[in-house]
This record gives sequence, C-alpha cells and structure tokens, in this order.
Amino acid sequence: MRRRTIPLCLIGMFAVVATVFHCPDVPQAAMAQEAQPGEAAIIRHLNAAITWYKQLRAADDSSGHPSDTYYLDNARELAKQAVELAFQTAEAEAALLPTGKGSETSSTEQQNLAQAASDAAALSKRTQAQIDLLNSRIPQTSGKKRQGLISQRDTLQGQLDFDKVRQDGVQKLSAFVSGSAQNTGGLQKEIDDLKNSVPELFTKVPSKGAPSAPSSAPSNPSQGSGLISQIVSLFSGFGDLREIDQLIDGAGMVSEMAGHLRSPLRSKLRAMIAQGNDLANAPPPQNPATLEEDRAKITALTAQFKQISNASFLLTQEIVLLGEIQVNLRQWEASVHRGYLRILESVLIRISILLIGIGIVMGLSELWRKAAFRYVREARMQRQILLVRRIVTGFLLAVVLILGFVNEFGSLATFAGFITAGLAVALQTLILSVAAYFFLIGRQGLKVGDRITVSGVTGDVVDVGLICFYLMELGGTGSDLHSTGRVVVVSNSVLLQGGPFFKQIPGTAYAWHEVAVKLERGSDYTLAENKLLEAVNSVFCQYRESIEQQHMNLEGWTAFSAVVPAPQARLQLVESSLDLVVRYPVVLHREAEIDNQMARKVMEAINSDPDLKAAMGLPTIRPSVKP
Repeated sequence: MRRRTIPLCLIGMFAVVATVFHCPDVPQAAMAQEAQPGEAAIIRHLNAAITWYKQLRAADDSSGHPSDTYYLDNARELAKQAVELAFQTAEAEAALLPTGKGSETSSTEQQNLAQAASDAAALSKRTQAQIDLLNSRIPQTSGKKRQGLISQRDTLQGQLDFDKVRQDGVQKLSAFVSGSAQNTGGLQKEIDDLKNSVPELFTKVPSKGAPSAPSSAPSNPSQGSGLISQIVSLFSGFGDLREIDQLIDGAGMVSEMAGHLRSPLRSKLRAMIAQGNDLANAPPPQNPATLEEDRAKITALTAQFKQISNASFLLTQEIVLLGEIQVNLRQWEASVHRGYLRILESVLIRISILLIGIGIVMGLSELWRKAAFRYVREARMQRQILLVRRIVTGFLLAVVLILGFVNEFGSLATFAGFITAGLAVALQTLILSVAAYFFLIGRQGLKVGDRITVSGVTGDVVDVGLICFYLMELGGTGSDLHSTGRVVVVSNSVLLQGGPFFKQIPGTAYAWHEVAVKLERGSDYTLAENKLLEAVNSVFCQYRESIEQQHMNLEGWTAFSAVVPAPQARLQLVESSLDLVVRYPVVLHREAEIDNQMARKVMEAINSDPDLKAAMGLPTIRPSVKP
C-alpha cells in the first residue's frame, strides 16, 4: 500500500519540538483544549514585567560596594532583554488570537440596533397614518360614535409618543455603540500603548561593553566612620535588603506569569505533534481531491505550529533570563548583607566602647563624691569640691560622647573653632566669672565671713558661687559699721577686671582703730601720752591672745616676720595744733563693743586728772584706714 506523501521538513520539526518539550503522543482529543492565552493574561504579564523593570531601574547602589554596581548593571541589562522578549511574546500571542471576533460582534450589535430603529420608525409611521385617518373621520360623525373615535385617536396619540421616545433612545444607543467600536483598537493597540511607557527599550542607542566584575570590593570611601553615619548606613543597608528582596520576588512573579502563559502553548504543541504524527502514519487516500485537502491541512498546521512554537520559545527565553536576573540579584543581596553585617558589628563595638567610657567616667565621679564626703569635713569645701566634680564629670562625658559619635576631627575642629570664638565673644563676662571662681575658692581666696570692700561696697562674705558671690552689706560711718539688711550680689569677674578689691589677710580677722585727741600748748605731753596709752592697754589686754594668734597665722601665710600688733601712741603736728593719737587693733565683729569700752576708759582717765582734762580736748575714736 502506498503511504501518504508528507513534507520531510514538517516531520523533522515535529520530532525536534517533541524532543525539546519531552511530550509523549497526545490523542487527538487534546486539540479541543484551550491553547491560546486570554488578552487579560497577556496584558497582566506585560504590566507586571514593566512595573518590575522600572523598580529595578530605580534601584540605588550608591551606598554599597563597587561589586554591587556590577551586579545591578548586569541585572538591568538582562531585565531590558527580558522585557523586550515579553513584548515580542505578547505580539506573537496576539497573532494567535482569533481576529475579527470583536468587530463581528460589534457589527452584529450595530445591525440589531439599526433594525430596531427602523422598526420603531415604521411603527411610528403606521400609527401616525391611523391618527390622520381618525382626524379626517371625526368631523363627519356625531354623538357617541364621534366620542369613540376621539378616544381611539387619543390612545393612538399616546402610543405614537411612546414609539418616538423609543426610536430616539435606540438611535442614541446605536450612535454610542458605533463610536465605541471606532475607539477600540484591540490587543495590539494596548501593546503599543505599553511600549510608549518604556521608550528606552525601543530607542536605538550606542551599545556599551558589558560591565566587568571588579577585582576587589573595598569599602565605600564616602561612608563616614562616625557612629551616627554608621547608624544611618545601617538603616540604609536594611532598606537596600528589603528593596532587593522585592526585586527578587518581582522577578519570580513575572517568571511565574510567563510560565502560566507558556503552559497552554506547550499543550497546543503536544496536540499538534500528535496530529502531525497521525497524518504521517495514516494511509493515503485514493481520491486526489482528498489528498489535496490533506495537504492543505498539513500546510495550515505547519504555519500554526511555527507561530505557537515561536511564542513558546520566546517565553522560555524570558523565563531563563529572569532566572539569571534572580541569580544576579541574590549575589547583590549577599554582598549588601555582608556589608550590613560589617557595619552592624562596627556599630555594636563602638556602642560598647562608648558605654564602657561612660561607665568609667561615672565610676570615677562616684569615687570622687565618696572621697569628698569621707575626707572633707567642712561643708563649704565639700560643696566646692562637689561643684568641681560636676564640672569635670560633664566635661569628660562630653569628650567621651564626641569621641564616640564623631571621627571626622578635621571638620569637627573647624566647626568647634567657630563655635568657640562666637561663645567667647557672647559669653565673655560669664567665662571670666567662671575663671575667677577658681581663684576665689583657692588658698588665698574668699571664705564665708571674710570682710571685703569691692566696687565701693563693704560687707561680709555670705556665699561664693560659680558665677557670683554674695555680701552682707555693712553701713555706717567711722567705726560704727552695722548690717543694712541687704545682700549685695557681685560678679566673680570683678576680680579680673582691674578694679580695687580689698579683703582681710587670710587667717586674720582684726583691723586698726585709733583714739585721737588735741593737746593744748604748754600741756604735759608725756603725762597725756602715758595716761591715754594706759587706758587703751587696759581694754586691749582682754583680747590680746586672739590678736597674737592671728598674728601667728599671718606669719605662717606670709613666711616673713612681722611686728606683733599692739597699741601704739604718737604725737602729730596738724596745722596749728598738736594731736595725740593712740592706734590699737580690734577684733572684727566686736568693733563696736571694743570701741565702746575704749571710749569709757579714755574718758575715765581724762576726767580723773584735772590738769590732764584741762590740757586735752574732746577725744575721737575712728578707724585708722577708711573702709
């Protein structure tokens, strides 16, 4: 029996495709399966591919290593090819869809609407003719018959109005459907619109060489080494990892959609291969007409097989490219993850060192506090030591924090220089006050109870602060000094501004007063001097030990020998008179009491001798040095 003649090229193509797809023989019934993907699935695939491609184009690798640029550029180049294949696949699949179905449906709908409009117009015309006939008959009739014709005419008139409204609605609907049909361009128009959203894929640009992998991956030089910059880089790396994961998931989703589109095509190819095998193995027909019909079927099957296999191969290439892109993205993710771990390790080490430094400073501060309470008994000195402790602790904490957070010392030094200059000008008085404080609390500084005179104010020191000190103001004249009830606040900076500043010698608390009296001519000067000096000594002997003790403190502070304070008498020639002056030391805070006793003793000595009384005037008690 002579077998049917089948082109060898068709049989060879069927065999190759069967080997590629590993498909066994499929019965003829498989041709009934749906082989073509729907328009919606094709558009969804293109939209997903374009969206993922734009996300990949917008990805940033500036915070990573040079190798990351290589991985990303390679992935972008492969993604461009994958999207181009997606468009080629969509066009190939669009060619497989049945053409004219939509237009035929639209044309049929328009014809139906046109027929409905024509029927409505004919019905309206017939109704109008009946109304005209009734209008011509009504004038010729009368009575009940006339009334019946009028009612019939009114009924037909209502029906005519309804028919006109229906005709107008059908005409409007027909016009709308016709306009919609004209505006619809089909699947190919949607593909062309999507091409316009990615014009760079279809613009011819000079090709560049493929990026080459770097020999090493040094750290990014622009990345700061300070703690703050490293924390920022840490969060940036975390965001990069999330972005890369999204890109990998997007590539997987596009690949999965391409696989769904390829599945019906592969089923169609298996069915076509089985059909070709059946045609090749079937006995040849004896009728020449049947033979020509079979040849036409084989030719149509060959053309359809080429279209479907082309679309299937394009989808396979797209899936392979997407797999390579996922490999590149995973390599990029691994590189970013290694950099993220290095930065995380560095941040944890720096934070640990920072916490250890803070702990050391706070531990030393606590030891300082305990030592101050244990070895310093004076409350004022304790406050001063604790104040210095707070200042030193704050300074050391600031240094530790600066060293922990900032490593760019060049820019830091420049910035600190400008800040320091501005603060020095703006806070000049405050800085001088703080600097003077350390002189005031020194060995020769101020202590609570010291009597000083500053800026024309005399008073006793009440307290010494970091910025200013406080005086209890003393008022009065001569030796009669008393509290005015006011507290004077004086800035510490007055010590460094060149003004006069008077205070007691450290370790002493006495001042010099004097008794002055005028002598008449011819009086016994020696008698007057002896009597007056004896009266002063009688009071001085009551507090002599206190003055001598203060004198010993003075010698210990000055390291040189001085005369022990004691009452002294001398004669002074003042213009036309002769004055007898007796100087004596008084203990501060007892001045009024001592001067009162001196006045009593001097007056008793003068009044006890009539000759002395006649030779002296009224005595005066006053400070030797004006406050």
